[in-house]
Amino acid sequence: MGKRVNVIEQYIFAIRQINYKEYKNQTNEMNLGWLWDYLNPLIYMIIMSTYYQNIIVKKIENFPVFVFIGITIFNYYQSATNGAMRSIVSNKQLLIKSQMPVEIYIYQKIIMAARTMFFSFVMLIPIIMFFKIRLTWRVVQIIPIFLLTTIIIIGISKILAVLYVYFEDIGYLYSVFMTLMVFVSCVFVPLEKVPDNIRTLFQYNPIYISISMVRDCLMYGTVSHISYWVKITSWAVLLLLVGNKFFKVNKNKFVNLI
Repeated sequence: MGKRVNVIEQYIFAIRQINYKEYKNQTNEMNLGWLWDYLNPLIYMIIMSTYYQNIIVKKIENFPVFVFIGITIFNYYQSATNGAMRSIVSNKQLLIKSQMPVEIYIYQKIIMAARTMFFSFVMLIPIIMFFKIRLTWRVVQIIPIFLLTTIIIIGISKILAVLYVYFEDIGYLYSVFMTLMVFVSCVFVPLEKVPDNIRTLFQYNPIYISISMVRDCLMYGTVSHISYWVKITSWAVLLLLVGNKFFKVNKNKFVNLI
């Protein structure tokens, strides 16, 4: 038991060191440094909420907050999966030299994305206060929503990481796919504005489900419908099982390739 704890501590230390090094490199490349983690979603919120509310969507209460939540959750999915997809190939030298499990590099990218999302939600606090949105005890729902969303991301990330080893062009295809996902995730437009004939498609999209559930607990102070909990839990279980199995089956093969 003690040996296992020591191994886990070593992995946590390794992830923290990689995160620190990567974050330091990122901030050194930007004059604003860590402040960009706060400003990035705020700038998008101002631009996109102004555009959509004045041109496409009319009379949506607290629409900037609506957009901010959509952008933040979508960015978490996109940055975590996109980074994890490339994590094995980009760290191949470390994989050769170290004895750490391959999964460490995937988890490190997800943790980095989660950290950025946390900064975004910190920025959301004064915005909620500005719009005088009353938070209720139902805000605690964000914890299981975040955990289930992260499990979904882990499953997707493991599948993408394996595919990227064999076929690096998957990165370009995935970029196009995520661009399309913006329009089927209700990031900027409420579900009510979506045509009835494709609305069902949106409601089974895990990104939309996560966004909608966070909006429910933060903006509206309500408990998400049981169907949403069933769907997000089903996605989490399914993708984690498939992702772990796919990764395990291909692990030895792609380690030799890189």
